[in-house]
Amino acid sequence: MALFFSKKNKFLEMIEGYLKKVTECIDLAKKTLLLYIDKGYCEKFDELVTKTHMAESCSDDLRREIEILLYEKALMPESRGDILGMLETVDKVPNKAESVTFQIQTEALRIPDEFKPELRKIINMNFDIFADVKRAIRAVFNDIGEVRRITNEIDKKESWSDSMERDLIKKLFSSDINIGEKILLKELIIEIGSISDRAENVADRLNIMAVKRLI
Repeated sequence: MALFFSKKNKFLEMIEGYLKKVTECIDLAKKTLLLYIDKGYCEKFDELVTKTHMAESCSDDLRREIEILLYEKALMPESRGDILGMLETVDKVPNKAESVTFQIQTEALRIPDEFKPELRKIINMNFDIFADVKRAIRAVFNDIGEVRRITNEIDKKESWSDSMERDLIKKLFSSDINIGEKILLKELIIEIGSISDRAENVADRLNIMAVKRLI
């Protein structure tokens, strides 16, 4: 029994380490995008893109270590599939955060001043939502009754993000900028918004895990 709890504690420590690295990736990506809005393309922007990529790669490595632990140590076999599915779903959040920084770096988009305030709000909403995802993941292992409440908050924020995206895209296509810029900026807005979509997917997965544990 002591050995089991030792393994479980190691597992939970690794989950925390993974969440910490994912948070680092997401925070760096957010910082990268906000810098681009304020300063445009610059050397610091490139440095942050690289740091974001390194953090995302490290989070991938940690996720694989957790998966190996689950299989090699025969840890929690009754919920192993759910945990692996959760990790795969969580992994899509930093992947998207990283890809948005690559998108801006590759396309070197011009962002007109008139769209910057709304775009900042959308960025903050989508990147900050991972704090709620972390709370919900911890609740699955430590306070199962809190999972639904937290995931409801994630759902509401995802809906707010969708509304802000639609409003900004409408404003974008009512502007006088050329159609090529409109299309590229629309794609960027949608890609940023997909971060909260992926957070909502994690929330759905966590709700299923919570229901199974409560039955």
